[in-house]
Amino acid sequence: MKLYVIYRQFYLPETGQLHLGGIENYILALSELFQHQGYQVIVLQPARHSFITSYAGIEIRGIDCRGCRGNRKKHALFQAVRQDFDPVADWLIFATDSYFVPSDLPRTIAIQHGVSWDKPGKGSGLLATVKSWLSQRKYLSYVRQCRDLVCVDHNFINWYRTCRDMSPLQRWTVIPNFCLELASHAQIQRKWPATGPLRLLIARRFVDYRGIPLASRVVQRLLQRYPQLQVSFAGDGPLLTSLQQQFADEPRVSIFCYEPSQSLTVHLQHHMVLLPSVGSEGTSLSLAEAMAAGCAVVTTNVGGLSNMVLDQHNGLICMPDEAELVQRLSQLLDTPDKAEKLALMAWQTAQQSFSKSRWQQDWLQVLANIRQRSVGALG
Repeated sequence: MKLYVIYRQFYLPETGQLHLGGIENYILALSELFQHQGYQVIVLQPARHSFITSYAGIEIRGIDCRGCRGNRKKHALFQAVRQDFDPVADWLIFATDSYFVPSDLPRTIAIQHGVSWDKPGKGSGLLATVKSWLSQRKYLSYVRQCRDLVCVDHNFINWYRTCRDMSPLQRWTVIPNFCLELASHAQIQRKWPATGPLRLLIARRFVDYRGIPLASRVVQRLLQRYPQLQVSFAGDGPLLTSLQQQFADEPRVSIFCYEPSQSLTVHLQHHMVLLPSVGSEGTSLSLAEAMAAGCAVVTTNVGGLSNMVLDQHNGLICMPDEAELVQRLSQLLDTPDKAEKLALMAWQTAQQSFSKSRWQQDWLQVLANIRQRSVGALG
């Protein structure tokens, strides 16, 4: 029994390392789930030269795609799978919807990781409107013929339903993302109530659409208002140097990077988390990890973030606006008891809705449903 996974870049042959990111971590979690079910996992990706290697028990195949442009790459990967695919025993997962290839193969699933074409800065006027419309059509067309799609949030399905008629054959399921580790009750008791000034964490990739420029302006205003405030920026990316320059003379601001295995430890050292995304966001791993560590979260109402936070219940949510974010964070800094109540509700939400075990059970149910249908079709 084999699970084939098609993705654009899972492994970097030049360095012998994985290309770390949210989707790559998702593939690792799926691989672990299938391996526990007795499957051999094979990941296929485009390559300049064919290669076969392994990582964590996963076979990684680089398929020579020199001369292939655009959609030809994903079709080359699909044909490499089709040669050996057993329709009775095997599964094929397209790790992103953009690499989906329509076919008659049973047991195929595509994954949609959130709306990615809602980033600001498209401009105004007729030309900008036409470009935006064409971009939407392109992204929505990827899965037009997809029977089984797993989405990480409801935002994409609502967008699709608004722009297109959904086919009765489209059996689409929403499985929110998950946190790798949950804080224990004892750890939450040690963290709350806070015995000193509240500490703020912004754990994001340092890029524009994750709201890093917005967050830096918000932090500058908060530091002027709250002399005891301690702030951490955790991550890496092209805006790292800019952040370091902005806060070079500010001892209350720390900028660092941590490994995924250190996430819970880092979050337990902070009381509040800000997620200032301005676009391209699904159900965020960063938000799930913050909630799982009992942090009071302030987030923008972008993409799948609004599927995770109910305002004033398990966090605070607002427009991606500097003044609004300052006002929401000030609420928590001025009333630590409110921050504690929101943090405890966030922790409970993570336990019930964003645990890895819940995610695994949801995936197993999807597989069982597809398996039942495919057996009936083959019979």
